[in-house]
Formats: sequence, structure tokens, C-alpha cells
Amino acid sequence: MTLTKGGDRDEAEHVIALMVLAAWADGRVEGSEAFAIQRLVAGNPLLAHLRPISEIADETRDRLREKGMDPCLQDACAALSDRSYRELAFQCCAKVMAADRVFPVEEESVLRKLQALLGLESADAERLLVLATR
Repeated sequence: MTLTKGGDRDEAEHVIALMVLAAWADGRVEGSEAFAIQRLVAGNPLLAHLRPISEIADETRDRLREKGMDPCLQDACAALSDRSYRELAFQCCAKVMAADRVFPVEEESVLRKLQALLGLESADAERLLVLATR
């Protein structure tokens, strides 16, 4: 396990990969979504001291093109064993999706898949969505 300032580097990179996938949920990444990812990473010690976000984003985009959205979501979620990182991933993905103030059906579908893949109960997902709007 490689630690970031406050946690596990592998789990942190999978959280960032999930944010990138969330940004791609509707088929394109808006500038506000990319900025949200940068802001979320910079503001959370669990995500600090990683490789450049651009490297993680490029690798994630390549996997997305190769495998498709659902397998990429499954792989990244399966790599998150720590509950705090699973909750962080869900909350961050919701924030990224909301960054452009448009919430198309594709993003809603990805958020529901994330909830299931991360093993979050409805009450937990609702709590995290409330926190994501702050």
C-alpha cells in the first residue's frame, strides 16, 4: 500500500478515475467538470500527492475507449475496499456531474450504477448527495 498524505494511493487514484468517468458519462467533458476534478483533488488530503491528474485521466480515457463505461466503472469500484474511499468517490462523482449544472439521463444512470457498485444503501447515497451539493 502506497500512502498519500492521508490515505492509500491506489484507492485515491481509483477515486480520480471514477471522477473522470463521471465527467465522460454524457459523452463529453465540459471545462467546468475538469475544473471540478482539479478542485476536488487539491482540496482533499486523501487524494493528495498522486501522479498528475492528467496522467490518470489519459489512462482512464484510454480504458474507456477500449472497454466501455460499465466495465471501467466495475473495475474502478471493485478496487475500492475502504468505505471512506467508496463514499468519497460517490460524493466526488456527484459533484463532477453537477459542475456543468446539467444532469442528463446518462449521468443519472452512471450515478445509480456507482451507488450499486460501491455498495451504498439508498440512505447513504442520499446523505452523500446532500453533502455533494454543499
